[in-house]
Amino acid sequence: MELIQTTPDYEQLGTETKESLRKGVLDYFISCFASVKYDPNFRNVVNTAIYSGCNEAAVLGTEWKVHPFDACLINGYSAHALDLDDVHSEIRGHPSAVILSLLFSLVEDKKDMKSIYQAYLIGIEVMTRFAKLLGSEHYEKGFHTTATAGVYGAVAAGAHYLKFSSGQMTQALNLCVSKISGSRSHFGTLIKPLHAGLAAQSAWQILHLVKKNVTGNGNTILSKNGLLSMYNENERNPWTFFEKWGEPWAIDAPGLWFKLYPCCSANAHVIDAVKDIKARHRFTASEVASVDLYFPPRGDAALVYTYPETGEQGRFSAEYCTALLVLGYDLSIENFTVNNISEEVRDVLGKIERKYDENIPRAEISFPKGRYCIAEIFLKDGRKFVSRVDAPTGSPGNPLEMEDLLKKATTLLGHQADYFIELFSAELDS
Repeated sequence: MELIQTTPDYEQLGTETKESLRKGVLDYFISCFASVKYDPNFRNVVNTAIYSGCNEAAVLGTEWKVHPFDACLINGYSAHALDLDDVHSEIRGHPSAVILSLLFSLVEDKKDMKSIYQAYLIGIEVMTRFAKLLGSEHYEKGFHTTATAGVYGAVAAGAHYLKFSSGQMTQALNLCVSKISGSRSHFGTLIKPLHAGLAAQSAWQILHLVKKNVTGNGNTILSKNGLLSMYNENERNPWTFFEKWGEPWAIDAPGLWFKLYPCCSANAHVIDAVKDIKARHRFTASEVASVDLYFPPRGDAALVYTYPETGEQGRFSAEYCTALLVLGYDLSIENFTVNNISEEVRDVLGKIERKYDENIPRAEISFPKGRYCIAEIFLKDGRKFVSRVDAPTGSPGNPLEMEDLLKKATTLLGHQADYFIELFSAELDS
């Protein structure tokens, strides 16, 4: 708690950190507004609102206001629904969808954007450190880190924004263990983006309980039957994961990963590799004999579908993204929301195989660390085309700048983007 309280005020942050925060907020808004415009399930989620007659928190992208508890769920869902929102490679999850959905549900309590930015910074820092504490095996066993470490990040951000005392913040963080959940078995369904909303909603509820003096054990991280004994099989000293607070900030290094395509970021290496081959060589899908996609072992853990049946499942399929590109189709929102994948795409899916080779060297600079994809396309006439990608577009090694995000807003939202362009361009000039 003492570390969180040492976080400098927004005005004292460096220029790079301030821009990282602004980019994160802009991308969050774009993702929410795009879901309102394009997501076929958005209205169904709005209709799950529990409380009526309460107009305290905005449903982003609409003129509606709802109870803050409902806003957490709806905005968290819409931020993540199209999989256009940011990720963080050290979290292996989506921080902004959870943290900012919680913070913007609280904004009516204290309208102060600089405090939002500072709390957002803290939330990402805490979420990153809890994700690292839980370890890579946490995700690989089936947990969705967005929904587990995300509760800790959102609670820390909200507690700081609401100016909780040190004791209150301690209690809030210790309640998190009773609320974290989220299984990757739901990837490819609308429940996956709901994880972000449910995590933000859990954070709101925890903060509400602490404000009402409903508290519990003060040591649920280290104690027997606590966080580490429940979720981590390896002994870890948690304090080592909280050393050197803000040196550098997790939002700066490695930083947020922004996306141009509405699918899982684990596809980004594949997409860039296949697009590179397509840009350098002319061929048709009918000329392709086979495609091999090489990943490091477990590097494709998030890509759970090899033969997806719907566009939603296709968000988590290297094969689906590759098939679309080989056929010359766009990686559009429409192609990731279809209910049935066409026979033409299915034919190409059958030509694609994932492969793994421990002997392939890892690049010194790669995002996430040690990750890559090598695409090999074999034509029926014997020709072979190869491309390797270690730092795909949008990753911290090949980042999108503010101007790129503003272009993303225009592409997705049309005239709706004018407000964001005016607001964030002014911030860029200031």
